[in-house]
Amino acid sequence: MASSKNTSVVSFSLITILSVMLFFTFYSCKKTEKPESEQEQTTEITETPVEETVKYIPVLRWSCFTKDGIEEIESPYDVPATIFRPWTETLRVAGAAKISNNSYFLINRLGLLLLPDSLEKQPELITDAMYFTDTTVSNLVSVENNPVFHVYRNSFFNSKASESPLPFLIQYRTENKIFFPLLRVTDLELNPTAETVHLMYDGSSWTAAFKTSTKEKIDFNYLQFFSYEPLISLTSVPKPEQIQKQELSIDLFKQIVCNYEFEKAPERVKKLLVQIPQKFSLDLNYSNEKSGTPVNYVRQGAAENALLFKGTVKDFGTCVISLFEDGTTYFSGALPNTYILRNGKPVVFRLPKLPKGFIYNDFVISGNILYAAWEEEFFYQTARAGFISVDLKKLLYEALAVADAKKAETEAKD
Repeated sequence: MASSKNTSVVSFSLITILSVMLFFTFYSCKKTEKPESEQEQTTEITETPVEETVKYIPVLRWSCFTKDGIEEIESPYDVPATIFRPWTETLRVAGAAKISNNSYFLINRLGLLLLPDSLEKQPELITDAMYFTDTTVSNLVSVENNPVFHVYRNSFFNSKASESPLPFLIQYRTENKIFFPLLRVTDLELNPTAETVHLMYDGSSWTAAFKTSTKEKIDFNYLQFFSYEPLISLTSVPKPEQIQKQELSIDLFKQIVCNYEFEKAPERVKKLLVQIPQKFSLDLNYSNEKSGTPVNYVRQGAAENALLFKGTVKDFGTCVISLFEDGTTYFSGALPNTYILRNGKPVVFRLPKLPKGFIYNDFVISGNILYAAWEEEFFYQTARAGFISVDLKKLLYEALAVADAKKAETEAKD
């Protein structure tokens, strides 16, 4: 099967299951076999298909990260092997968010990637050597409709952790495409060498853990802080009195940042994943466009040694989407400026199979395009990484319209 470097042509199977759930499976042109675990999972979640239609349409594009930027590829199978490094010290997607009608990937050791709303356009990489050369970035959130993220040096893996302490909160200013420091640990009246080891934003206040290391001991400070004035409007060197802060006990800190039971998840999320049997365990990283740092919802499966489904779920307003590590994706609602798909019933499809040892993780949508990050992982280390861009309008709306037309034609003949 022919394929181009810019846009792969893939085969997918459209399956109508008991008129309730639809299941799509992508196949890359060169790799079509599924691992046994995926075959078992599909068997558990779905029923026997009553109709299958094969169609070839261009719907996706692959990209990988290099030290020089973003490179288009045929598939992750073709990316040369590289050494594993701690995930804090290597190229990988460290956050994904839709903020004020723009969609971004925060890429560790590379920059902030502005994602277009069409496969015909190229992503734009914005970077700054100060924050993306020998640091770790994470926690991309919306603060007053502005992209803000966390930057730090991991003292365990990074020998420069104690050198020239950095601001730990950075704002990206879209109007002039620059990165601007928002907060330093000294603004919270902490030791200048304190390392931010955990940071969470709930849409109005921050909860953080700071570690200060000396030759004699290691101290931790747990704080909750906010500002009455918008954080992004404070001066470049905020005075301590501009920040309202409260010391937290370790127990209260753990209570704030803990996992939540899946039963407490938003109703849209529970309805989206209702097809997953109770016997399976869930570990979901959830966020919406206004919630700040993602929170975790977990469910212990009813079965002994229950299979764990680990993934990310996001509410984009018009639609809610969940992506699991093996590429299984749940969609409910409508893409921007389109009609509600299948009256809001969940539609399920699977992204192309990745090589062994690779997973899908964070994602975001821009217009009709789904951008899903992938990476090669082993324990706490990461090697190759990149993302896939998928045209959901072509995949879901146009493909389903074709399937519905064929079904109606068949029923008319009968």
